[in-house]
Amino acid sequence: MGCLDIPNETVFTMEITPVKVGPGATDEVAYDLKRLGVKHPLIITDRGVMKLGLPEGVRSLLQEGGLSADIFDDVHVEPTDKSFEAIATFVQGRDYDGFVAVGGGSSIDSAKAANLFTNYPAPVMDYVNKPIGKGLPVPGPLKPLVAIPTTAGTGSETTAMAIMDVLSLKVKTGISHRYLRPTLAIIDPLNTITLPPKATAYPGFDVLTHALESYTSRPYNARPQHKPDERPVYVGSNPISDMWCEKALEYLGRYFRRAVLNGMDVEARTHMALAATFAGIGFGNAGVHVPHSIAYPIAGL
Repeated sequence: MGCLDIPNETVFTMEITPVKVGPGATDEVAYDLKRLGVKHPLIITDRGVMKLGLPEGVRSLLQEGGLSADIFDDVHVEPTDKSFEAIATFVQGRDYDGFVAVGGGSSIDSAKAANLFTNYPAPVMDYVNKPIGKGLPVPGPLKPLVAIPTTAGTGSETTAMAIMDVLSLKVKTGISHRYLRPTLAIIDPLNTITLPPKATAYPGFDVLTHALESYTSRPYNARPQHKPDERPVYVGSNPISDMWCEKALEYLGRYFRRAVLNGMDVEARTHMALAATFAGIGFGNAGVHVPHSIAYPIAGL
C-alpha cells in the first residue's frame, strides 16, 4: 500500500431515538415511563417553562398514573459547565430511576447530564469532548430519559450530545456519547402553541442550519476508517441521514411561515416539530460543520 493510499470508511451507523408523535401525546407519559420500569423520575425544566405550567402538568399526569415525581426547575438557559456541576450535585444520593426533560434544548441537555452524573459521577471536564476536556467515554448505559420538547428547533430530543459553555475558557463545547441519547421523545405540538412569533422563528432557523449542515457534511465514505468501538457519534452524511434532512427542509419550506404567523395552527406546529426532530436525527448522526464551528467560539463569549 502506497504512503498516500489512505483507506476510507465503508461502514456507517444510524442510531435513532424512538419517537411518539401527535397532539396530546404528552398525556401518555405515565404509560411510557411505567413501560420503561420507571417509578420515581425527576422532571427537569427551566423557570420560564415552569411558569407556563407544563412541568406541573406532566407531574400531575405521572401522579394519576401512580408514579411519584420531583421537579428540578433551575436549568440554566444555555447550560454551562457550572450549571452541569450544579445539577450533578443535586441528583447525587437521590433515588431517581429515570428522568423527564420538559423544555427546549437546554432542559433536555441538562437532563442528559443529570442522567450521566447520576450513574457515573466524575468531574464534568472528564467527559467533555477533546481537546477542551478529557473526552472520556461514558462507561455504560444510563437510566431511562423521556424528552418532551417545548420548542421546534434544537432536535436535542434525538441527539447524543449535551451542549454547554465552559465559562473559564469562554467556549461552547459539549459531551458526546451514544448513551446520552434519550430513550423516548414525545413530540406533542400542543406544547408549542403558546410560543410567540420570535420564539417560533429563532428555533426554526436552528432547524434550517441543522438540516443543511448535516446534508452537506463530509460523507462517511470520505473519512478514514475506524474500529467499531472508535467510530464517532458524527459519522458524516450518508443515504439515511440525507432522507431525514430532505424531509426536514421540505416541512420547513411548507410550514415555517405559517407557524410563525399563526401559533394556533396545529398542522403547522406539528410539521415544524417533526422538522426539528428529523433534522435532529440527521445531524445527530451525520454531524454539522463550518457554521457551527464558527458559532461556537462566538457563543462562548
